[in-house]
Amino acid sequence: MTTAPIPFLAKKLKRKQFAVTGDAHIQGDLQITNQVIIGGDLLVDGNLEAEEVFCLGKLTVTGDIRVQSLYVGQALDCAGDIEVEFLLKTGCNAEWMARVLELDQAKAVKDGSNFIDKLVHPAILKRDAHHESFGGYGDIQVLGYLSCDVLDCHGNVQLDDVLDVAEIQYVGGHLSAIAIAVDGDVNVKGEVFSETDIHIHGGLYAGEVICQGNLTVGAIHSHGDISAWGTIRATGQITSLNGEIHSGRWIATKATIYAAKYIKAGEAVVAEKGISCGADYGILAATTLKRSLWEVRGYVSAPTKPKYLLSGKFVEDKKLKHIDALEKKRDWELDWEVPRRLQRDMVS
Repeated sequence: MTTAPIPFLAKKLKRKQFAVTGDAHIQGDLQITNQVIIGGDLLVDGNLEAEEVFCLGKLTVTGDIRVQSLYVGQALDCAGDIEVEFLLKTGCNAEWMARVLELDQAKAVKDGSNFIDKLVHPAILKRDAHHESFGGYGDIQVLGYLSCDVLDCHGNVQLDDVLDVAEIQYVGGHLSAIAIAVDGDVNVKGEVFSETDIHIHGGLYAGEVICQGNLTVGAIHSHGDISAWGTIRATGQITSLNGEIHSGRWIATKATIYAAKYIKAGEAVVAEKGISCGADYGILAATTLKRSLWEVRGYVSAPTKPKYLLSGKFVEDKKLKHIDALEKKRDWELDWEVPRRLQRDMVS
């Protein structure tokens, strides 16, 4: 049986490089110019600053994290903000990290130990072998905001602030944040939840989408329901393969809208290339409007009149640009929009 390495303990640490096979506890800030390589769990009672961080176990930081690249074997907990210039990846196994660090190319040593023994705490290997998790396998929990170039997380992502990334390559669980802003595509196996708006320039692929604000995407494909308190706007397809699409206000796209169940909107529904829903369901538009306003704000528009239109008035030739123009003229607010506007005004 491999002997467990002695834990490393320091009040604070400032070095060019830092590497230990075992656990490490830094009772202050950890400032490393180049690489941090931890074979076990790392606890930092302060801020973490480095170029690259490789932590095979769980990484816990009570302050902020500011690094170029961050690789975590198991869970990541941060009480502050996280800023990663390039890739943030969790759920990294020992073999993968060894290849990235090129340790697998090292020559064999006389004592018979291999590169894995030199890199990883034996307890981490035991956890991986038995599929045990310490704080959630690959989970990310942040009390502040998270920004990075590419996010690749094998667990859940839970933020108490804003998520601002260039691309979400993969989230193996659920994604939850106050607000979500992504320049590229988003791929989430579970539920995507935002307490306010979601802005995604690329495609959103998820198990389910719940947005307590306005949902703006390039395209959206969900296995389950798609719901938004406000509007749902896309330039590409809006698709719910097994659920319904529900918007408190309007739904509009330059492409198609499809839901296996109901399509519901408080105001208009516009799909420039067609609207369809499940055969035993229907399309309910203008559910928050008087019938006298259907033609102005509660219409349904597509190349041909969709089947199963249960409410709202079918109007030809309406496009996304018409919805956008109507939105610019809006001079009223919903109840949930008022406190958010007041909060924005206070900040500015």
